[in-house]
Amino acid sequence: MLDGSHFFECTCSSEEHTLRFVIDNEDGEMYTSVFLNQYRSWWKTVWVGIKYIFGYKCIYGHWDCTIFSTEDVVRLRDLCDDLIKQEEEKKNGQSSQDKISETNS
Repeated sequence: MLDGSHFFECTCSSEEHTLRFVIDNEDGEMYTSVFLNQYRSWWKTVWVGIKYIFGYKCIYGHWDCTIFSTEDVVRLRDLCDDLIKQEEEKKNGQSSQDKISETNS
């Protein structure tokens, strides 16, 4: 079950620098979505696509950046802490159930 989306905006207020985090409670995983900005004209983008199809890989990758405000750093930490806490509760719940089944055997 997904726990909704958590958005973090860059302090520069550019929508292109927005990060999206989604927590999957069942798997205990966090997914991240990042917008990869293209600063090229359409024909250069097509050329990059053609090179990609034929296996060319840029040694630098495709990067952009997001600058977190202090408030967003705290929110991200809290989001990670919640995920860790849920995983620990799952493990503790499973180990408690294992102990109960062992004593009943």
